Amino acid sequence: MSDSPQPSISQLVGKTVSDAKRLAKAQLALAQAEMKASKSAFTSATALALVALVSAPLVLLFLLFTIVYVLVQLGLQTWAAFGIVTLLLLALTLLTAWLASRQAKKIKGPQLALQELAKTQEAFAPTDPAS
Repeated sequence: MSDSPQPSISQLVGKTVSDAKRLAKAQLALAQAEMKASKSAFTSATALALVALVSAPLVLLFLLFTIVYVLVQLGLQTWAAFGIVTLLLLALTLLTAWLASRQAKKIKGPQLALQELAKTQEAFAPTDPAS
């Protein structure tokens, strides 16, 4: 027999609890790191959407009148000039909305942290002695 003493049950339980705490802290740190990585994509998408929402009405107003006056001077009827300008503004709005949605698709949640949490839950799940 070996002369080294075996750890007691309380020591084993204490070590297990300590390891579980360390694992939980590490998983929390991983989730926080993943959220920070997605923050820049979220910030970029938000900034683009805000610029589109704030500048679009101002640009549209001035663009509308400028282009309408140019088209009327070129010989179009006023109603036709307004119709053309309206279609151009619609195209601009659709373009900025598309750009914002592309940026928003880059936003990701803490995928790796959730996978690791699932692994931890499996490891600590009670086992059925009958199986």
